[in-house]
Amino acid sequence: MRKLLLWLFSVVVVGLVLTPPVSAGKTTVVTVPDKTGDLGKYNVFVTVGNSNGAAIVNNTWGDNAPVLQAGYVDMVSVSFGFVKDHYVFRMKVAGDLPQIGTKLPPGVVYLVWNLWMEDSAWTYSNAARTLYQAWLQFDGSSYSAILMDATQGWNLITLTPLPFTLVDERTFEIRIFPDQIGNLGSFWWSAGTFTGFKSFTAPPWLIDILDMGLAPDQVWSDFPWPLP
Repeated sequence: MRKLLLWLFSVVVVGLVLTPPVSAGKTTVVTVPDKTGDLGKYNVFVTVGNSNGAAIVNNTWGDNAPVLQAGYVDMVSVSFGFVKDHYVFRMKVAGDLPQIGTKLPPGVVYLVWNLWMEDSAWTYSNAARTLYQAWLQFDGSSYSAILMDATQGWNLITLTPLPFTLVDERTFEIRIFPDQIGNLGSFWWSAGTFTGFKSFTAPPWLIDILDMGLAPDQVWSDFPWPLP
C-alpha cells in the first residue's frame, strides 16, 4: 500500500508515553509523541525489495510549499488503543484544524489524517500488506471519517462511515469497532497525514508520518497491537 509513495519523515528519538487505564475493564491506550516542524525535509521514493534498501532522496516539495506551512498537517501526538468495546484513534496537530469553508492550499483537493492497520511492519525490505485504513478527511466543505478496505492497494474500498469527534481546535478522535475490521486478533499500526492534488483519483502525497525510534517494540514507523 505504501510502497510507491513519496515518504516524508525524520528520524528522531523521543519518549513513548503509555496512557494508564482510565477505568476498570478493557482500556489500554498508547500515546506516541511526534516531532513538529519537520515537514518536507526529506522526500523518499521507496522501492521495496532491493537488497540495499535503495531510495531516492530529495526535497521535491521545496522549503516554501504552501501545504507545509499549514500546522494542521504536522502531527504533535497520536493515540491508539482499546476502550471498553471499541478502538480509538486520536491525533493532535500543531495548528488549528481547518474550519468549514477554509480554502485549501493551492492544488490541494483534500486532506487526510490517517491510521494504517497492516499485517506486518512496513520497511524497505518488507512491503507490508495494508488491511484497513481509517481516516478523517477534509475537502474544504465538510469533514468525514471513513473505514477503507486497503487490501487492493490504492483501489481503496469504502466500507463504512465512522463516528468521529473534533475534541478541540487541534485534536480529533475516531472510533472503530472490532467487527468492522474482521475482529482482527493482532496487527501493526501507524499514522500519518497526506494530501491529494488535482483530483480524488490521483495518488496522494504523504506529508508527515510517525517518527522512528520511539520505543523498543517499534519497527520503522509501525507499532504492534496488542501491546507486547
